[in-house]
Amino acid sequence: MKRLLSVALSAALLAGVLTGCGGGNTTGSSASAGSGASAETASGGDGTLRLAWAADIQTMDVHKTTDNYMVPLNIFDRLFEIENDENGTPQLVNSLAADYTVSEDGLTYDFTLQEGVTFSDGTPLTANDVKYTFTRMISLPESVQSSMGSMIAGAAELQAGTAQELTGITVTDETHFTITLTAPFAGFLYELATPACSIMSEANVTAAGDSFGLDPAQTIGSGPYVVTSWTRDSGMVLDLNPNYWGETPDVTHVEISVVPDASTMSMMFQSGELDILDCDYIDSAVVDSTYRTQYADQIVTGNRLATTYLALNENIEPLGDVRVRKAIQMAIDRQTILDSVYSGDGSLVDGIYPEGLIGYSADNQGWLTYDPEGAKALLAEAGYADGFAMELASDSSASASVLLVLQIIQQNLTDVGIQAEIVSYDEASWLDTRNSGEMNSFVATWTADYNDPDNFIYTFFGNADNTRSRSLNYANTEVMDRVAAAREITEESARLAEYAALEKQIVQEDAAWVPLLCRTHLFVLGDRVVSYTPHWAGYSDFSFTAVDLV
Repeated sequence: MKRLLSVALSAALLAGVLTGCGGGNTTGSSASAGSGASAETASGGDGTLRLAWAADIQTMDVHKTTDNYMVPLNIFDRLFEIENDENGTPQLVNSLAADYTVSEDGLTYDFTLQEGVTFSDGTPLTANDVKYTFTRMISLPESVQSSMGSMIAGAAELQAGTAQELTGITVTDETHFTITLTAPFAGFLYELATPACSIMSEANVTAAGDSFGLDPAQTIGSGPYVVTSWTRDSGMVLDLNPNYWGETPDVTHVEISVVPDASTMSMMFQSGELDILDCDYIDSAVVDSTYRTQYADQIVTGNRLATTYLALNENIEPLGDVRVRKAIQMAIDRQTILDSVYSGDGSLVDGIYPEGLIGYSADNQGWLTYDPEGAKALLAEAGYADGFAMELASDSSASASVLLVLQIIQQNLTDVGIQAEIVSYDEASWLDTRNSGEMNSFVATWTADYNDPDNFIYTFFGNADNTRSRSLNYANTEVMDRVAAAREITEESARLAEYAALEKQIVQEDAAWVPLLCRTHLFVLGDRVVSYTPHWAGYSDFSFTAVDLV
């Protein structure tokens, strides 16, 4: 779920800001709805859950998207899942994998599948489907998830087209298979729990051809639900999978409406037409004036394992000077951004890893403070006492809440003498410019795909390709080599110590990016919902099995 959310500009946002919102700093909490203030509610007991999206999804094929995960999370299963424990800590739990063992050298994983699992059409799920899924994920030309299988032996050859088979997966029989890695990788099992690793039916995908992911009748999995209808830009209906192998969920019928207008969505919830309201879609002023008061006992918050940051291009002068980058770090008033844009719902982040992620280091927090005078002194030391001009790239498709973030950064930089011009790109040009490593700077948010520091630090600083597009030409090749080598550390305390040291080097010493904040995620429950547990990483997407109805 490479959730790289771009930030753009809108000049008319200072008067009224649309923003995502969270309530406090509760991690992975669930709550029960109280009597509430909704005008009317539908009769309970029919197993129906009613939701809304601000925009329709583009595909149900998880190999072709890094954004549209709601449907894959519910119609497919994975070998493992990640669920919050009673303390709100994400834990790996078995799903399709009934059992597994790992060799002493950390290279070979032997898996046993659950017995009697079928896809929704009644076709048995076998180990061959698992091998097919990873082969497709790595070799499909349109795949945007191939990195998820990059540590499997033979993946590089398969992706390059020099091999036709993924040699690192060996099928023993229908329920037993082995995965061999090229090197030990402590985060591998967590990686298997990502939406990207949803297990598909080889027979279904092959027969569906180009319709897979687009036609509900030709897109099936072994998960608890099936898509029974999809009217583009209008809505979707999902029903219980009659062949589901797991425990029957409370929700048996799901109706999702596409509602682009935030006011309309809010009114639909208040009139009882929606059962869960995602406050990422709602104006923060409405959240503060209405939902924090009239619906206070129906609010659920979830921690986001996500870091919002400003990337700076080290290939473009004077950003190549570490003193200039450190000055920019000191010049940005992050607390004002958190308070004014997100109503204080979240926390400042001083590193790469958000709190709650494996590898989070409290020792690497608290060092970065807002110091415009110190920033001016560093700029003068670097020879830029009179400032310089730079570009803040914006994506024309960005949401309203993050647009104001960019404006505040622009003003902060102006205050220390840096003339920051906000330049708007259409979405395609923004991606092309960023991926080429030619973008001057940009603001974005990265949300965890899997609960491991590797998902953050390797994605941005693990090799030259990643650093070019993700961190805009980070130049310290010695650190890049260490990031890559850290994947192979098998002793946990040594591994986490190295990840903490790397975080400190990259952000504090090299000032490769400006860490900004981590937001909490707020939902409001309707009267028909008894309880709801948000996604462990804070996605708007979630499993419907996490909802209990009246």
